Amino acid sequence: MKLIIILVLSSFTLMANSQNNRFDSKVKYEYNVYLEVLNLKLGEASLSVKAPGNIDGINVYHLNFNVRTTKLGDTIYKIRNKIDVWVNQETLNVVKQNKNIRELRKKKNSETIIRNQKGITNGKEFIVKDNVFDPYSLILILSEFDIPINQSKEFNIVDAGKSRIIEIKNLGTQTIKTPYGNKQGYTLSPVKNGQPVLKNKGDMEVSYVPINDTLVPAKILIKLGSGVIELRLKKIRE
Repeated sequence: MKLIIILVLSSFTLMANSQNNRFDSKVKYEYNVYLEVLNLKLGEASLSVKAPGNIDGINVYHLNFNVRTTKLGDTIYKIRNKIDVWVNQETLNVVKQNKNIRELRKKKNSETIIRNQKGITNGKEFIVKDNVFDPYSLILILSEFDIPINQSKEFNIVDAGKSRIIEIKNLGTQTIKTPYGNKQGYTLSPVKNGQPVLKNKGDMEVSYVPINDTLVPAKILIKLGSGVIELRLKKIRE
């Protein structure tokens, strides 16, 4: 069993180290959205890699995240979220965010630009640390980092004008059900005092599995203002 785990982890590492150019090609991951506590389907979501671009001389990858609840889901927790993020092709640090958030009756639109240690959100300036990431782009980016099992790594993140540090831990391997069969994957989760926790709005726990030699986010838990939703991989479009 120990040898099997080592071999699985080695294959994950090899895939993570070979993925630096995977953002060069367009791909769309489609998900069904469930209310975790009731296992009730609320809607659909998608995570896409768009065409690369250039912002003020910086070569960027364009990532898009959408969540939309159905009529049934609207009666429980209405969501109409569209998030576009552009990240530096070399560092994967965030360069620009466009976020249109609709949850329940709350609406919030924001545009954030990051340059060096300065951020501007809707015209308001703030200071950010070096090596800063967008929390939603981390869904795709986290698999680029080799975090050993039971170890963690801290990330500086910025979200619509607010910045903080999160600690992400590799919780280990597990069998994950996907539409492409049961896969051996691993889970990365925010932690506090070494224990997994979805505390702050926007916190995410992501489980990755290998599909066609690519580490794919197959299951995603996202903390909302009230409760947690679970995104389960439905289809991959390339």
